[in-house]
Amino acid sequence: MERQLALETFDVPPFALNMPKELEVPGGGWTWPCSTATLISGETEAVLIDTVPTLRESNRLIDWIKASGKTLKTIYITHGHFDHYIGASIVLEHFPDASLVATKSTIDFIEEERETGRDRAIWSPLFTEEIAQNVIIPELTSGSLDIEGHEITAVEVGQSDIPRSSYVHIPSLGAVIVGDIAYNQVHPTLIDSDQETRSAWIQTLSDLLDLKPKIVVASHRTPDSINDIRAIEETIAYLRTANQLLEENPSTSKFIERMMAAYPSFQNLSTLYVGAASLGLEDFSEVG
Repeated sequence: MERQLALETFDVPPFALNMPKELEVPGGGWTWPCSTATLISGETEAVLIDTVPTLRESNRLIDWIKASGKTLKTIYITHGHFDHYIGASIVLEHFPDASLVATKSTIDFIEEERETGRDRAIWSPLFTEEIAQNVIIPELTSGSLDIEGHEITAVEVGQSDIPRSSYVHIPSLGAVIVGDIAYNQVHPTLIDSDQETRSAWIQTLSDLLDLKPKIVVASHRTPDSINDIRAIEETIAYLRTANQLLEENPSTSKFIERMMAAYPSFQNLSTLYVGAASLGLEDFSEVG
């Protein structure tokens, strides 16, 4: 009898950021959101979906994988945001036989970062914890991440909080590992978005709903959140609310206040504050 796959998450709590002092500080201070890496394992082998950015948490992740007793076969990166792939270099030091893979669009993003160093230059001074610096370029995935005969598929999609992204589909578990396509009880980032990209993001999420997944694991989720389809539904609702409010051309302060009122349980206000500031709204200094 074929053994069912197991799905486990490794959760990193929020940590402080050293943001410029002239910016209004959100409740709870400036923080990087909680992050999640996912391990899918069979009887002896495992696939890791995404890594974590800081050295300390990367070492905790490595210990966690080792404690599973499984052979790490593959590390798959869902998209080109640095916090998802930068820790791969640390993980591979301990699991040198594992393959690092991604889709073509993700590889293109990572190649650009290795050449420019832009994200590391922006975020390293702001992180209160040391982050990995060595960028390793993944190999191109065939789309199949199968473990011990179980079908696991990497699926490239369009817009999420980045122009191109992907998710991992595990039919036997009714599960999708969605990276930043959906957020779970955490404010989604609106940085550099507009009505068109947010609407395209909603379409990506709507297509995921068609799979009717039982398990949905977002990369930015609160550790006590439930990994189910509500993560997709709530992200759609959040983006629709943002689009409706932004059509009114509010001040930044009003936009933040109304989004907080609409989603009072969502964590990491820093994401909302920075996203709102990036949208070109007025009166950021008024936010209290």
